[in-house]
Amino acid sequence: MKKIISLLCFICLCVCLSGCNSKNEDDILTFFQAFHNTLDADSATIEGTLSMPEMDDSSISIHMQLCQTGNLELALTTDLKAGENRQEDFLNFYIKEGKTYLNSMGTKSQSILSNLGIEKDQKISVYDPFMNFTDEELTQLVQSSSHKDNDYTFELDNQIFSTLLDSYGSVSIDSATLKATIQEDILTYFSLHIQGVQNIDSASEDIDFTISCQIQDFDQLNHVTFPDDLESY
Repeated sequence: MKKIISLLCFICLCVCLSGCNSKNEDDILTFFQAFHNTLDADSATIEGTLSMPEMDDSSISIHMQLCQTGNLELALTTDLKAGENRQEDFLNFYIKEGKTYLNSMGTKSQSILSNLGIEKDQKISVYDPFMNFTDEELTQLVQSSSHKDNDYTFELDNQIFSTLLDSYGSVSIDSATLKATIQEDILTYFSLHIQGVQNIDSASEDIDFTISCQIQDFDQLNHVTFPDDLESY
């Protein structure tokens, strides 16, 4: 009897362990398709935050308007917070009529959009880094997955993701957790939390950051709001 109970306990343990490390290919492919669909939207508004607790509890607030029904239009504004200090309009970037405009803490410049490898009548979905991945390659990026209703959680493969971040091998990821809300094949929310170490020469530095974004106003924006002085950049 004891042997039977021990065997049952062992089987249950194996089932639990395999369940904790399971991943669902359909869930994984659903996320990457939604990611591409979001980049391909006619228009959207994105509110995001990049948090870096290891760097004096720094964070960057992100606000972006995107309209790509005709010529690509984009307005990205950021605010920086470090400890008790705050710098509004830390870095602002705009795309309008085939040109790019950058305002970095008052230093302004402009260039041509094609220098970034995209034409003015294209959508930012051409930048999708996973566009040419096979289904098998996308599935390999994820170590485990789970979802309830519209909310998905993915534990990314540390070794593969480390290579994607830095092909030179200076980055070692300890954990990478991706969470997403998907509605009607579109991302309405996602967050990515990464912890690890970056080795530079003989020194090493801890990596700990979270980027989170709320995505809304899908296909509802008719234009993007730009500064009045873009041409003076």
